[in-house]
Amino acid sequence: MRKSVPFLGFLALVILGCNSSEQTNQDDAANYSLEIVDSLQIDYLGDLWIMDYDSSSQRYLAWGNGDREVLVLNEIGGISSIFNFPTDGPDALPGWINPIGLNNGGIEFMTAPNGFYSYDLEGNRVWSYKTPFEFYYLNGIKGDPFYSLGEDIAFLRPEKGELDWDNLGDLFKDLYKAPILEVIDTASHTSRFTMAFPPNSIYNDGNYHFWTFPTVNKFGSQWILYFRNELKFWVYQEKEGEVLFHKEVSLDVSDTIMEKGVPFENAEDYNELTEYSFPGSIQEIYRTEDKVLVIYHKGVSEDQARQFDRNSPEGRREIEWLKKRYLAVFDLDFSQLQTDIPVPPGLIFTTISTENGEVLALKHQDFFETEEDQVIYYKLKLNEIAKE
Repeated sequence: MRKSVPFLGFLALVILGCNSSEQTNQDDAANYSLEIVDSLQIDYLGDLWIMDYDSSSQRYLAWGNGDREVLVLNEIGGISSIFNFPTDGPDALPGWINPIGLNNGGIEFMTAPNGFYSYDLEGNRVWSYKTPFEFYYLNGIKGDPFYSLGEDIAFLRPEKGELDWDNLGDLFKDLYKAPILEVIDTASHTSRFTMAFPPNSIYNDGNYHFWTFPTVNKFGSQWILYFRNELKFWVYQEKEGEVLFHKEVSLDVSDTIMEKGVPFENAEDYNELTEYSFPGSIQEIYRTEDKVLVIYHKGVSEDQARQFDRNSPEGRREIEWLKKRYLAVFDLDFSQLQTDIPVPPGLIFTTISTENGEVLALKHQDFFETEEDQVIYYKLKLNEIAKE
């Protein structure tokens, strides 16, 4: 039975975890550690997931328990405003709100099947755009809902029309070659594609791996792309209205569980053939003032995973806890400085990094078997350890 860990004990566990020679592959003393430096303790009953952070206003955006309930939090976690996006009436929002973020002083999001929206921080609509086509996504999306690309709007390429789910092999062969971004000119209502599918991905190795679950991060004119179940990412550069491939970056780590694809002709049996396959994967990528931080796990071996019933909530939870998280540190030229830095267990990392180089992670109460009166998010920061 997993025991409850009080906060002070948890901090001690963090310090030990970040310096234990048994948990790191580094020969010398660690150059870096990831340490808890602060926390947000939010007075809210139930689940609250922070989606984004705006450094200019020092505000956080979160989803709450209610139907489309949105909360805006101040810099210390106090609730500044709370409202629900309408589901009926003249300003009703159709479809699925995904993704959503804080940009340009307000809340921006997309809704399938055809809408881009911007609201102020009190829940009032200030802008909308209806695309000339209907679209949808196959999965939830992290990151910004859309980006400025010159005078146009760029966003993760959605799917359109009906997909042939009766022929998964051919369907995904095409998806594994499709560009990543769609770009729309809101004046002419014309669209195009950019950010070509990257080379040397497991998804173009000639096998079927199901959906890619792509994530795109934009840092100025630099774009980063990564997929689920891979320990590599790709850097693109924005130039003259296009997002062009620049370089591939692989995490130099050992003892990882690799993704197990199946021949395309066996696509229908993928779930059965990979039932207890849990490969290593990148979780989040952050950019600070002078570093690129990558949170990842190495996967879970089939022997370990088969000790649990993955079809039960308890079994899935136990398998998830076996995915130990690590940190890799790169400089801004993507030279690897250190990998396999253990991170505190029991945390769910968000997409958020602050202007101070802090990353935000939720304290998972189930892991610690506690029932807090507040929702707790920790701020963690990279610490450089001076060598003796």
